Amino acid sequence: MLSTIQKTHKDRYRKVFCEQEFYICHQALLKLWKTRFENLPNVEKVQAWVIALSCLRRPEDWYGGKRQKTFLNETKKNPHSLSIGQLFENSPVKIPPKLPRDMNLLEFINVCKIKAFPESCNRSLCFITDQTYPVIISETIPTPQQLLKIQISGKRIITINEDCENWPTNYYSDRDFLGFVMHDLIHADHFFSDPEHRDGQLGFFRFIEKILSDDELNKLLFRNSFRTGFEYIISDMNSHPVHLFQTLHALLFTESNDDPKARNCWKNWVQKSALSEEEAQSILFVNSTFFNIEHARNIELLSIRLGKQNST
Repeated sequence: MLSTIQKTHKDRYRKVFCEQEFYICHQALLKLWKTRFENLPNVEKVQAWVIALSCLRRPEDWYGGKRQKTFLNETKKNPHSLSIGQLFENSPVKIPPKLPRDMNLLEFINVCKIKAFPESCNRSLCFITDQTYPVIISETIPTPQQLLKIQISGKRIITINEDCENWPTNYYSDRDFLGFVMHDLIHADHFFSDPEHRDGQLGFFRFIEKILSDDELNKLLFRNSFRTGFEYIISDMNSHPVHLFQTLHALLFTESNDDPKARNCWKNWVQKSALSEEEAQSILFVNSTFFNIEHARNIELLSIRLGKQNST
C-alpha cells in the first residue's frame, strides 16, 4: 500500500529518475541482478541496486571521475560482497580501463562519481554501511505516523521492494523505484549529516508527539487537506525547527478559517509541551508581527535541547 504523503514541495532532484521504458526494456537484466543480489545483507542490497541502476541509465558514459575527498577513511574493514566486475558482469555497463574490475563496490561508492548522481546519495550509501547513519531497511513504505516514531527513535528508513516486474507501473509518492530509494537516501543524509540539525528536528518531533492525542488536532485530521499537510510535516519535511513550527502554525490557521479558535488551539498545543514561560512565549509568537530573531533562537535552542534528551 502506497504512502498517503503527498509531495507539495519542490524537490532538489527530479521525482522520476528512470522512465517506465527503462524498466521495461531491462527486465531480463533486472531479474538477473535480483538473483545475483538474493543472498546479500540488506545494506549491501541497497548499495548494489542503487549503483547498478544509476550506471545502467547511461551504460557507456556513467563515469564522472574520482572525488578528491572520500567519505570513508577505511573501506577494507567492511567490504562489500561484490566487486564492480561481478556487479556488472553480463550487463551493458562498461567499466573504464582505469578502474580495476576487482574493485570492491564499497570502495567504488567511496571513490567514484556517477554522472547525474547526487553526492548526498553517495554519502548515505557509505555511512549506512556501519550505521553511522542508522537506518531501517524495509520492503514496505511506513505510514507517516510510523515514520514519525522511527524518526523520534533517531533513525530513518530506506524502502526497497525488489518486485522488479512491477517497477514499470509502480510509483511511490509519484516516484519511480530508483527515484524513491534515492529520495530516502537524500533524506537520511539531510537528517544525519549535521548532528545539531538532527537534534533540532528531533525536538520538534517530540513536540508533535505530545499533541497527537489532542482532540482538536484529531478533528482537523478528518480534513483531507489538513491531514495531507500535517503528514508531510511530520514525516517528510527535513527542515530547520523554526521553519517546521512556522509551517505547522500556518497550516493550522489556513485550515481553521477561524483565527481566535486557531490561536486557542495553538496555545493548547504549546501548553501540552510543558515548556518554560519564555520558551512557550517564543512558540506562541510564531508567524506574528511580534516574532523576532530572539524568539527564533529560543525555538532553535529548545528544539535542540529536546532532541538531545531524546537521544540520550
